[in-house]
Amino acid sequence: MSHEQSRLRGSATVHKRALTSNTRQIALAKGRRSIGNQGGVIDLDWYRPWLREQRRKHPAFPDNRNDRNDRNPTHFVLDDADFDTLESAILKHIRTTRGLSIDDVIEHLDWDSLDLDASQSGPSTYFKRSLIFSILGWQSMVYQPEFKVCPDSSLAIYRAEPDSRLVYDTYTVPVDLCDRPLYVLLKGFGNLLPARSKSNSNSAAAVESSKAVASWTALYPDQMNAYLLHSLLRCKFRWVDTLALHLDYDKSTRTLSLFCFPSMCASQLQCNRCGAIFAFASTELDAADPRADESDIAHFLQEVLASFRLLFGQSAKSRRLFRLVYNESMAPFAQPDSLLLRLCMDKRQAGTTEGAAEAAACLPQDRRVYYAARDFPVLYERVELLANELKSAKPTTLRDLVRDRRDTLQFWTFWLVTIFGGASIVLSIVQAALAVIQILQAAGKI
Repeated sequence: MSHEQSRLRGSATVHKRALTSNTRQIALAKGRRSIGNQGGVIDLDWYRPWLREQRRKHPAFPDNRNDRNDRNPTHFVLDDADFDTLESAILKHIRTTRGLSIDDVIEHLDWDSLDLDASQSGPSTYFKRSLIFSILGWQSMVYQPEFKVCPDSSLAIYRAEPDSRLVYDTYTVPVDLCDRPLYVLLKGFGNLLPARSKSNSNSAAAVESSKAVASWTALYPDQMNAYLLHSLLRCKFRWVDTLALHLDYDKSTRTLSLFCFPSMCASQLQCNRCGAIFAFASTELDAADPRADESDIAHFLQEVLASFRLLFGQSAKSRRLFRLVYNESMAPFAQPDSLLLRLCMDKRQAGTTEGAAEAAACLPQDRRVYYAARDFPVLYERVELLANELKSAKPTTLRDLVRDRRDTLQFWTFWLVTIFGGASIVLSIVQAALAVIQILQAAGKI
């Protein structure tokens, strides 16, 4: 018996040490301050290591550098220095020009200055298009490019599953779309950058003054959060490095995708709409244009940040749950973004200090109640889907019933019935026992 107790104590000690180690790693990451950010609010320390891992997948970056001496005429090698030069030139150009196509970017770049280690004919048009398409995806993180899955007549993006099938219409598009504006090319894949619903496109003041406000669904953080999604819907959380998939809920597998690098959103908001993601903004003036313009993209980035506060940050149980559902094994990249930890684990947003006011201005303000139509106009359909799924979810076990506090009347009715019912049962048992004792006493048996 003592051996068994010793074994159990040893197992508990190992488990406790594992939890302590995980908590320490989160705390260290949370305290990390990135180089060049303001006051440590925005953490981009993870980006360069992540980018190095991504670009190794491109055919221009073979792992074996000896391939330089043994390659076919269409194979090119781009070293790190040339890649950095190319990436900077692309970012500078798309920041100053709107409505660009990939071919416009190719024409603007000075390819002769790059040591591509290519054949005398130089890099092919497809190689250039594929490289620019990949870099734009890595810079914006809207999509992740995929390689060697389609012929040279197409461009492909990574197929991340499970997904709801409401984001992607297709995973390949004809390479001929490279002469069209970037927002046209991106729309060819589907709804990667959602725009505000046309019924929801007016200003907040105009909408609030209309009758539509009466139909808005209130989202209270204690009634709409990750803990309830996990406990009542049995929802699983999948961390992704693709912005297009944020808040995408697959009903068949009950999987909710969450973008795990919110510093990318905050940094692109902070640079006054000059981030790479704004290169995909539609320049059409038609009100019926289904593609996202600059205002839609800016709101989209803000909504991504706000969604972490709604789902995790403003609920104590959800903050504790975050420690269980986010770790290195579940994340697409081992190095965490400390802003994600701040958004999901801080009870409330701290004030701005040490010159961090400009960076902190990008962070969402906590609300006592959210409305999808007002606070999530771009992600409205995704938030409403989650709210409706959670609203229709009913407790199926006694444990779920105890956890579910969405209906205050039902919750307290359950506990009052349990308390008074339990007390009545106890009193009945005591009364019956006393009656038995009296009978036995009358019979002289006691």
